[in-house]
Amino acid sequence: MQKAQIRQWDDGSGLKWLYLDMNSFFASCEQQADPCLRGRPLIVVPVDSEYTCAIAASQEAKRLGIKTGTQVKIAKQICPDLKVVQARPDEYVRIHHRILEEVDHVIPVEKICSIDEVACRLMGPETVEAAARALGHRIQRRILSNIGECLTASIGLAPSRMLAKTAADMQKPLGMTVLRRDQLPGPLLDIDIGDFPGIGPATKARLFRAGISDPRQLWHLSPSRMRQLWGGIGGDQFWYALRGVDPPEIETERGSISHSHVLAVELRPVEAARAVARRLTAKCGSRLRRMGYKCGGLHLSIRGTQEGRAQAERLFMATADSFRMLEAADALWDVCVRTLNQTSIKKVSVTCMRLVPADTAPDLFGYSPAADEDPRHMRLLEAIDALNQRFGKDRISIGPKPKLHEFVGAKIAFNRVPETPEFWE
Repeated sequence: MQKAQIRQWDDGSGLKWLYLDMNSFFASCEQQADPCLRGRPLIVVPVDSEYTCAIAASQEAKRLGIKTGTQVKIAKQICPDLKVVQARPDEYVRIHHRILEEVDHVIPVEKICSIDEVACRLMGPETVEAAARALGHRIQRRILSNIGECLTASIGLAPSRMLAKTAADMQKPLGMTVLRRDQLPGPLLDIDIGDFPGIGPATKARLFRAGISDPRQLWHLSPSRMRQLWGGIGGDQFWYALRGVDPPEIETERGSISHSHVLAVELRPVEAARAVARRLTAKCGSRLRRMGYKCGGLHLSIRGTQEGRAQAERLFMATADSFRMLEAADALWDVCVRTLNQTSIKKVSVTCMRLVPADTAPDLFGYSPAADEDPRHMRLLEAIDALNQRFGKDRISIGPKPKLHEFVGAKIAFNRVPETPEFWE
């Protein structure tokens, strides 16, 4: 009976994944929040500056050629009536969680791929194309009805997660694309090879140099040739994913925590920028303690307004003591400023390296990482963390508080959604 059911559900499509990709997510959130922005060209920016770049563009802006990465000054030249909105990461994360709830009402979320992309595994009768399409339409309708009419999603259905992500990008906005195993590579032959996940500008350029310029040529490469072109196992994984077979997941351990900030004009003098470096270091310390880690080193990088970048790092005994970390940050700052030899700083980045769990037990030989923490410091820092989480970020700060963007350090990276407590650190 079980085998008969499996054959009944096998329609030749091989579908295993439903991939949801929100369309122009940050811009759509802003249009949903403010009806006056709907139907208008809009970009979302990290800071209020003519020289920063868009981190999102509405569908209307994209039709004019304005996209993510376009400088504000250039975007305004293209469209003088362009609306420019400063990013509100906490609002985007809040809506992200609402989207997860709506998806979960239809099908469990297998993996959160980014703040605006999730993957769901299809099982049993869900793998039949008609049933999978019905699930996708239900998700689209629920988001539009229960969260907002501006929040459109495109759906991709395919045998591998990589192909499902590719499919989700093929029809926007509010599209649905099915890539069946029994029709491959047909539907893929009309897209640009740079549209495949995992083929960024550097890989695309490498493929071009090897004479690979379209999906048909890519499809006919052998696994060994792909491994050679990718420079490792990533080539083998891409070969299988392209044919609808998911490569095994590779689990990685967290090795670092980092925060960076592009400085507004008034924060670019060296002393003002130094305060930003200290604030980012303190935020790293707060995040270490919340996540139950200690770090064994600090890396500082600064970029000048002119060409040039300086970086330095210092290793030390494992700690989550912000006062110890700030001492290291001050020393690294002096080194970087001397090396850069500029009076104006454009970007500051701080990274905590060599993370170890705070409760790391001794190994078989009795060794555990030596820690450098003053018990008085740790009690004070725990109290500061608790007060800031309860009453708001920076109610209590270590040293003078720089005039920073409200969400400094709570950056939404492509593959990482900030946790809610980060907005209060």
